[in-house]
Amino acid sequence: MLSRIIRYIIRFIPVFISTAVVFVSLFSENPKTLESDMTEQIERISALEAAYASGEMPPVNEADFFSGNLQAELESGIKFNEMIFLATHNSYQTPNTQQTKELYRNLSDLTFGLLSPKLGDFFSPTLTEQLNTGLRSFEIDIEVFDRGGEVSFTCMHNPYIEMTTSCYDFELAMKELAMWSDNNPNHLPITIIIETKAFFIPLENMKAMGMDYMGEFEDVLRRSLGNKLFTPADMLRDYENFGAMRRADDWCKVSDMLGKVLVLLHETGITEDYIKTDPSIKTQVMFPMLREKDIERDCASFIIANKPDKLVKNSDNIIKSKKLIVRTRADEFTNINPQRLENALASGAQIVSTDYPYRKDMAKDEYFVSFGGYTTVKAAK
Repeated sequence: MLSRIIRYIIRFIPVFISTAVVFVSLFSENPKTLESDMTEQIERISALEAAYASGEMPPVNEADFFSGNLQAELESGIKFNEMIFLATHNSYQTPNTQQTKELYRNLSDLTFGLLSPKLGDFFSPTLTEQLNTGLRSFEIDIEVFDRGGEVSFTCMHNPYIEMTTSCYDFELAMKELAMWSDNNPNHLPITIIIETKAFFIPLENMKAMGMDYMGEFEDVLRRSLGNKLFTPADMLRDYENFGAMRRADDWCKVSDMLGKVLVLLHETGITEDYIKTDPSIKTQVMFPMLREKDIERDCASFIIANKPDKLVKNSDNIIKSKKLIVRTRADEFTNINPQRLENALASGAQIVSTDYPYRKDMAKDEYFVSFGGYTTVKAAK
């Protein structure tokens, strides 16, 4: 046994050394990439602004992305919980640096392939590109920077390892979304899942996202989205809480939500504190996302159930009986499982996240998830 361990160590000494070298290089090179991403985002938003102003960005035809007759469904009064939206995960992440890709290759060697070397190849198109291919639901990770009281919010997966982003500045990212919405005023409602990250190797001035920063974050949402923001109060109307609204089976009609954006707070360490500030959720900007164990709570509206094989067995209670909106995942990058996809679609979950959406630059035979053709939305019934 000892000799096997020694042989293993000797065999992988070069990989260990290479991994250490790469990891150290990440600390110097990736922050530079982040600064470059900041500049790129500013320039891209400026270019988009000019393109919209000049009419170079024609609006999309929302019906092209709907599997069925969108107008007929809207006229019939289809409700928000009766539609299924394809979503993306880590919707801001641009191609990783070469150092990060090399790190994943080394880690794959060290784990005998348990970690795929292709994990470093993950990326998402820009929000505008995703919106133009029909995606109406996104997930964005948030890090907080506090530079002597000057607070900003940055979108990235984690410090140093995977920092590449098309949404360096969150407020600019929301401006990008708002500009697209202005150009497509009757679009189907957009959901943005916000996951506040708990960093483990912080950058300079990076702070943990807690309730002490929540007021400033909500101000950013109000400021950048304006009247496009569809709040819990808008959904609740005269109901005292979501439990009452769900028992009345009275989610808002989609026709009353066109052109709107809903922001969902992913279940993390601060979600319960967010709920405690107003258990009715009426004065909140974001809809708290909870777990399956929380389906009886009156504050529950959106539920995270990322294991569709389990969800498909419980969907009658969670979705049909409790009238909750559920987010599940059809796949994970490098792990395409046809049965998982089938379960995700059969479960009735209204937000189905994939790491394999259609992209306009895809190879002809490249795999992607849709509801048929290039559609990304359909009726649940």
